[in-house]
Amino acid sequence: MDYLDFKKGVLLLNNNTNNIDRVLAIKSNINRKRSFEERWNYLKDKEFNLKPEWIQAFIDGEGTFQCRIAETISRNSTYVAVNPTLEIAQNSHDVFLLNAIIKYYGIGYIKPKYDIFSLKESKNSRSVSRAIFNQFNTITDFVDKYPMLTRKQLDYIDWKEIIQLKTQGEHKTAEGKEKMIKFKLNMNRGRVFNSSCFSNTDKSKIIKSI
Repeated sequence: MDYLDFKKGVLLLNNNTNNIDRVLAIKSNINRKRSFEERWNYLKDKEFNLKPEWIQAFIDGEGTFQCRIAETISRNSTYVAVNPTLEIAQNSHDVFLLNAIIKYYGIGYIKPKYDIFSLKESKNSRSVSRAIFNQFNTITDFVDKYPMLTRKQLDYIDWKEIIQLKTQGEHKTAEGKEKMIKFKLNMNRGRVFNSSCFSNTDKSKIIKSI
């Protein structure tokens, strides 16, 4: 919608510079000034024809490769649970886009859970909704075929290493668990933090500020 209004404004200016008042009126209703209801209704009945290259780019921009590694107790027995997920976040007024990606893959769910076809529930939910994918085989098949070109590909490679260690049963050993945690700590924000982008002094300041 914002692009369409932007294009409309550009065309008005190209046709006649006296249209400045009409352009300013259009400008006053785009980006953050556009209402939740308008954005939600725009996507509600939209037919999505998503291409894999588009989804790859969307994951690159809005996705995060996560992995929960924690000791869990079940039936009086303690074990290490490893749950690798791909999470794609989007403002809740765009929840139908997340739902379209879920339909494309045939897996996944939206968190938090609510009736996305109810404007009231969508508006009263969290400001950000997430599509969660924990069937990692589908995701690895996809990203291996459509690799990303930014440093997020490095996060994916580490994420995949964790999955491989889990598949091999390495999470059942202390050494294997330690390897997995090292991969996890080097992903996402940890990759930037552990890089040469920050001095040791800066890192100390960041830790104290958390």
